[in-house]
Amino acid sequence: MENKIQIDKKKTAFLIIDMQNSYCHLEGSIGRNGYDSTRMNATIPKVKELLDVSRANNILDIWTIQNHYPDDQTRHNRLIEPHTHRWKAGPPALKDTWDAEVVDELKGYIDDKAELVTKHRFSAFLDTRLDTLLRMKGITTLIIGGVATTHCVETSVRDAYQRDYDVIVAEDAVASQSLEDHEASLRLIDKVFGLVLSNEKIMELMKGEEISYTLGVESLVEK
Repeated sequence: MENKIQIDKKKTAFLIIDMQNSYCHLEGSIGRNGYDSTRMNATIPKVKELLDVSRANNILDIWTIQNHYPDDQTRHNRLIEPHTHRWKAGPPALKDTWDAEVVDELKGYIDDKAELVTKHRFSAFLDTRLDTLLRMKGITTLIIGGVATTHCVETSVRDAYQRDYDVIVAEDAVASQSLEDHEASLRLIDKVFGLVLSNEKIMELMKGEEISYTLGVESLVEK
């Protein structure tokens, strides 16, 4: 079934999740742990593309910055070893390290127009100021890009949906280590929690245009 949508720019924010060296640089901790970070690295120009259009159309950009701590007692107290302690290279994005910095290609956008939200877990909402910030700014729609689709992106999408935000995920600007898992997350998001759209369609929305879309997962099934 074909539907139409047009966003209100003043009520929309571009939420950029964890575009940091740890996850997106080929020499970051994900790569050092033996995982394939090439797909996440490839999101950098796609996020930049959306940023240029969102800035040109006065759409607020909000960045989550993941910070971990080597002496995090909540992880040491766990009965089941958490994922951050299972990797030979140790926890990613340790505070005040190169790993935790935004990738060089996007650093120039971290200015007085950008809102930064520090987080310590997958969700952009858990114990952060994000929900308060969005309500203060009158934001009701989130366009989301960043990494990883299967972890911080999907968890943040779920939490946004449960707080009654409209969620649009940029298919070209999100990625994870596993293509199979990435596609599974996108199918679930598109089926339940929001819309998954191409950068092309999202840029049209950012410019104030009305677009057509199809509810469901048909566009993703064969990819």
